[in-house]
Amino acid sequence: MRVSIGLLFFCVWFAVAGGHPHTEHIADIEKGLRPAGMIDGSTWTLEERMEHYGVPAMSIAVIQDYKVVWYKVYGKADRETGAPAGRETLFQAGSISKPVAAMGAMKMVQDGRLELRSNVNDKLKSWKIPDNDFTAKEKVNLAHLLSHTGGLTVHGFPGYAPGVKVPTTVQVLDGNGPTNTAPIRVNKLPGEGYRYSGGGYTVAQLLMTDVSGQSFPQLMQERVLGPLGMGRSTYLNPLPPALLKNAAAGILPDRSAVVGKRHTYPEMAAAGLWTTAEDLAAFAIEVQMAVKGKGKVLSKETAGTMLTPVDAGYALGFGIENRDGETYFGHSGWDAGFCARLTAHRDKGYGVAVMINANFPSFMNEVIRGVALEYGWAGYKLHQPQPVPANILAGAPGRYRYNADQGFQIERKDKRLFMRYYGDKPRELVHIGDNRFMRHDRETPVTFKQKDGAMVFHFILPNGKFQTHQRLTDEETIPRQLLDEGHYDKALAAYRALKDKKNPNGSEGYLNNQGFGLLQNRRFDAAIRVFRIACDLYPKSANTWDSLGFGYKMKGDKANAIKYYRKALEIDPKFSSAVSALAQLEKN
Repeated sequence: MRVSIGLLFFCVWFAVAGGHPHTEHIADIEKGLRPAGMIDGSTWTLEERMEHYGVPAMSIAVIQDYKVVWYKVYGKADRETGAPAGRETLFQAGSISKPVAAMGAMKMVQDGRLELRSNVNDKLKSWKIPDNDFTAKEKVNLAHLLSHTGGLTVHGFPGYAPGVKVPTTVQVLDGNGPTNTAPIRVNKLPGEGYRYSGGGYTVAQLLMTDVSGQSFPQLMQERVLGPLGMGRSTYLNPLPPALLKNAAAGILPDRSAVVGKRHTYPEMAAAGLWTTAEDLAAFAIEVQMAVKGKGKVLSKETAGTMLTPVDAGYALGFGIENRDGETYFGHSGWDAGFCARLTAHRDKGYGVAVMINANFPSFMNEVIRGVALEYGWAGYKLHQPQPVPANILAGAPGRYRYNADQGFQIERKDKRLFMRYYGDKPRELVHIGDNRFMRHDRETPVTFKQKDGAMVFHFILPNGKFQTHQRLTDEETIPRQLLDEGHYDKALAAYRALKDKKNPNGSEGYLNNQGFGLLQNRRFDAAIRVFRIACDLYPKSANTWDSLGFGYKMKGDKANAIKYYRKALEIDPKFSSAVSALAQLEKN
């Protein structure tokens, strides 16, 4: 069932800072959502983008001068029943649960209950990280867990539908009982580098409860949520009846409703926080104030440690973003049917929290860009279109290699340039001056340079360096082009060669991510082709067949979706996403 947001659009808003009117700012933001390129003249209204994505409800809180200056809720808490969203409506925070949990862990470090650099097995009581060749060389510590550098497995968790038995934390860690994910183990040297792991945060959750002797919701209420006045936040999973009545109902990427409205997450530190945008903003303000030495929970030293990047731009619980020399901290979140995003400037006292009951993170990014430009945040700039230089118009068109799998075409139409990935539609390259170009749907600037008599294409990275892409000769082919042009057997052979060479562009994970990226852009046939390649290369993986089933489900091909979900379950009868999806398809 899809309900037109346009017919049901309404909102409730609350001015929560004394006296300063933000009505004009709010009105400008509601008609000023921005695409990623932030090119002048390109805007949408909030209402039309909620309709475009099928987002039933949004909760937003804006921070200015270290205060929440306004908080507003739009739309329907439950699309199916029509129940309106309001200030009491709770949303699932997804992985924003992690930085909030990390604050709880750092509070325990600050109080001397935990140690940041010691072997966590020394204090774990009810379970231990199994030793192996990796842990023999380097023990896992709390800093590893909070920065995703512990070498632990299990990226994320699908949650448990109502009526499904929920495992204990120890069962999740060992992959036992009703658990729908693999055992959490170390299979990479701790400290060697960043690899996102919800599993690591589940180990941290158990560490905190083992040491405190409290349940995780209780200890987080005592150490973080209560002191910060986050009165509409809880880690209780499942929600008790008194709170369940305020819980929003989620919408999945294929725009279907979550069966049972919402999932339970026993992996609470990783994904189990229920909250509001207003409470998340209060959490961000605590970090900002603690940096100044005025925190309620964290000391200045502890806050500094939390915000110091460890690897790949990730600190202890937060992603750290550098925008033209300006430092922002934050996190995004995704649970079944819910997404959230929090971003705040480390030193200047502003930020925003956005929560929705749908799996469309691109929408939240459009909202955040609208807020940032309206309030003049540092590091956010509206670009003014300029004429394309004649030498670039003449020399840039041609084919370029993106990676071992993909390429793109630069095309000229009159006095404009367009960039087109194979199988996709052309995207205009808008000149913004100094031989720099933006695409409407991307934040990354690009440029062209002459090298050895040939034109070279560069993405301009945040640190000012270039990611370089060479022009292809007429004779060169690449796998994705072969696939999109219908040469499946040749494409499969090319991908198999990448796999045999252990090229990451031939890996199962890469192909899976590429397919889901295509699905997000509603390019269903292209996604299915990529998923089929993955199935042919990795036929013994339940995940590849599950993804193929999901691709057909998104396309609306129920028969093939059922066929490939069943294939996934032949390989792994407990593969959770296939189990739940097949049950829903067969029920309907």
